[in-house]
Amino acid sequence: MRFPSRVVAALALTAVTFAAACGGGGDSGTSSPTTPTTPQTPQTPSTPAAPVVTTSVSVEDDFFNPSNIQVSPGQTVTWTWSTSTTHNVTFGDGSSGDKGGANASFNKTFPTTGTFAYDCTLHGGMSGSVLVK
Repeated sequence: MRFPSRVVAALALTAVTFAAACGGGGDSGTSSPTTPTTPQTPQTPSTPAAPVVTTSVSVEDDFFNPSNIQVSPGQTVTWTWSTSTTHNVTFGDGSSGDKGGANASFNKTFPTTGTFAYDCTLHGGMSGSVLVK
């Protein structure tokens, strides 16, 4: 028996609609309907904290506190060790202070404006900066 093309088209449309409504897979367990969520705004990387106005930096176990400071031209900054672990304060111009032991210190005077980065070459990731303005 042959079906007219309109009947075949109607049956095909019904089959496609039924298949789409049923989904296409998944488990046989019950599922609850999902609620649309509000799209999340991508997070931007945090900006470094503003430099702290001070002339004193504490050298602690694997970090400087505060790590980023601001001073005026001509001021001297003092790094004081608060740990018995040996650390150093090394600048790009070659000046450095290698110290160990509690209460050891290193001083550096900043006569000109600019940003001066420093780090401990003994411990990766231990870094800071002095903003002179």
